Amino acid sequence: MAKPLSRTHQKFGQRIKKLRNERNTSQEELAFRIGVDRSYMGFIERGERNPTLDKIKKIARALKVSLPELVKL
Repeated sequence: MAKPLSRTHQKFGQRIKKLRNERNTSQEELAFRIGVDRSYMGFIERGERNPTLDKIKKIARALKVSLPELVKL
């Protein structure tokens, strides 16, 4: 398993996972909604990948939160 890129990436991934779980959405379903593979979504949630702004916007839309709410660490 890869190491998290930074503490910020790790916290951001934890935030996504928390919001996803609150919405009873699987990692696979969220990945499908934003157009990525489930494994890539796992990398993001563990802080091992740096998603583009475009992907971050799609994640926010899929989770039905604003960008500021999503990145509230």
